[in-house]
Amino acid sequence: MSGRAVERALARLAAPGAVVAQERGGAGYGVFPAGDRRRRPVARLRADDVRLLASTGALEAAADNLFVLSAAGRARVAREAAGGEGFLAQHAPLEQRAVVDAEGDLRHVRGVVRNTVLIKLSALRDGAGAPWLSELELAAAQRLRSDWEASQGGLTRGSDWRAPPIGGARGASNVQERAMAARCDARRRVADALDALAQPLRRVVERVCLNEDGLETLERAEGWPARSGKLALKLGLAQLARAFAA
Repeated sequence: MSGRAVERALARLAAPGAVVAQERGGAGYGVFPAGDRRRRPVARLRADDVRLLASTGALEAAADNLFVLSAAGRARVAREAAGGEGFLAQHAPLEQRAVVDAEGDLRHVRGVVRNTVLIKLSALRDGAGAPWLSELELAAAQRLRSDWEASQGGLTRGSDWRAPPIGGARGASNVQERAMAARCDARRRVADALDALAQPLRRVVERVCLNEDGLETLERAEGWPARSGKLALKLGLAQLARAFAA
């Protein structure tokens, strides 16, 4: 089997609950979504490919002739999907960014997503598997986090204050003054948003959305019972969304 076919099979195996199991008759192995071996496999692997993937650590045995994708296998899938930035992508999701180089030209580069806390928030689920946070609550967290990041830095990383001006209206000092003013405005918006929250909920929102503390860390710090942080976070973001809408 070609290497491309093996990588396609591994990509299918990255889906939640997917397994590699021996097909009936023992001719080869199939990738079965959600572990349902009654359905047709979404991809197939030869027995020697499965042995090789298991020996290199991409697959790990779950039972006799049953394999799942290992942590190393998931990193391999992330590398393949990201192409040239593969080794970076296996550690964190990537995003497209606009930066200004030393010549003052705008260009786009790919880098690690800085706002991974929002990815974690959107992954929270209730007991029925539905999203725990509403779109308005996630949007409030996104807005607060974006303003906070803008308040922490000046220009986008990669900008050069020493770049020579291009025309009188684009002097370096003017650019710097505008960036500093934007940073001050963002800092004021963050302060206003947090001041609108009840004090216990403010601590929750700050810890999770700005400090990137996990919910268990939050609960330990506040002396709260397990799983109470999740509810407090929802209440805090709901209040934050109302403050933004006011």
